[in-house]
Amino acid sequence: MKTIFLFIPNYVYSSDFLCTGFIRCLVSRFRVVIFAPEVILESNKLRLQSPNLVCIKWETQYPRFWNLFGRYLRYSLIRKYDFEPVIQRNRKKGMKDWRRKILRFFSYAFPAAWLTPDLFFKLEILLAPKSKLFSEYAEKYQPAIVVTPTPGFTHFDAEAIVLAKKSHLPTAAIDFSWDNLHNGGPHFRRVDYLIVWNKIIKNTAVREYGYPENRVFVSGIMRFDHYFKKQPGELSREEFLKSKNLDPKEKLILITTVTKGNYPNEHLLLKDLLEAREKNVFNGFPNILVRMHPKEEVKNFTAFLDAGIRGLCVEKAGKEKAVELGSNIEMDEEDLLNLKHTLEYCDLNINYLSTITLEAFVFDRPVININYPPEYHLGYTFSHYKPLIEMKSVRLAYSFEELINDINIYFKNPNLEHRERQAAFEKYIKFSDGLSYKRSVDFLHSILYK
Repeated sequence: MKTIFLFIPNYVYSSDFLCTGFIRCLVSRFRVVIFAPEVILESNKLRLQSPNLVCIKWETQYPRFWNLFGRYLRYSLIRKYDFEPVIQRNRKKGMKDWRRKILRFFSYAFPAAWLTPDLFFKLEILLAPKSKLFSEYAEKYQPAIVVTPTPGFTHFDAEAIVLAKKSHLPTAAIDFSWDNLHNGGPHFRRVDYLIVWNKIIKNTAVREYGYPENRVFVSGIMRFDHYFKKQPGELSREEFLKSKNLDPKEKLILITTVTKGNYPNEHLLLKDLLEAREKNVFNGFPNILVRMHPKEEVKNFTAFLDAGIRGLCVEKAGKEKAVELGSNIEMDEEDLLNLKHTLEYCDLNINYLSTITLEAFVFDRPVININYPPEYHLGYTFSHYKPLIEMKSVRLAYSFEELINDINIYFKNPNLEHRERQAAFEKYIKFSDGLSYKRSVDFLHSILYK
């Protein structure tokens, strides 16, 4: 039985890898050595019971080195992806550091084609300190491949990939999101294999990153698998809404927030909606459920959490952990089921540029994207999201008045844009068998036993 080294940097990926069918399937085929922070291993210790599973507490070995290359050198010097609107936005937000400004100035002394992610990857392999500890584990377990969630978009992943390369071990990235190749280009490390959500991401990897087609595999979306399977403890709509102290006889507006800083006005949007509801602008008295992003600033919603407002529920995405790992929220099976119910039983979703849009499409739920004030228009030109706009699978609300109008339109006719949502589902999600995790494992098996 061959051995896989699996690196898990934070709660986002422990939710995907350890709270789904993925880990069970993986250990049925391979001996798996998980490298993760202690808090992740501790919170999942009951799941990590298998004779084919070894768990090792792991932190980034050389954080200063990765901070230098990731936060400063790569971010400031690589100009290859400056055409991406998301990169342009991030530059405006992130170039306030004087060190980045100086490095950026010097970057123009060289052609943009010279300072590439591949060049920096080679430098990292050459200059990164060797890890005696990693070498000892590699010698002990003789891994056939090193697997990370992303192709180096976190320091944790970047170091694992580089340490693998220094030890001449093959690498694969298997769980990065639909926007990562567009907004993470400067931080890309060239792993040997990519397992991606859909053909759109595969085409981007082949066209813009120069990957051979046979090195990029489309698995479907592993974190969506639970939507397509009947699960123990599923509730009816009435049971679910009553569990949130909401009225099953009324419509349900779902507001899903995004990472802090991307759209900081969501709590103000909620306030406006509550005031509008009191003025009877809707037909009936619709429930409002707010699901906070795992990286949301909870303080923005503190006033609403225990306010006892009729027809309002504000909740966190999952279980709150004591230690910050980029996010302190981990989603277990109970949380994943709650999210399934939330999307299945809402009547529409309001968000700003969120992956939740695709998840709403799984249940054919209308989506209204917030597109005001004007400084937030740029987001809808981002390469990963723009096709959804062009397909007319979502509605853009350019003002609060338009938002109210669109809500009332969808309340009357929820089937509007049904075909467009289905077309987006086929293009972005495609698989509805709940077996994306298995396809990922099958691909790893195929490359290791070829």
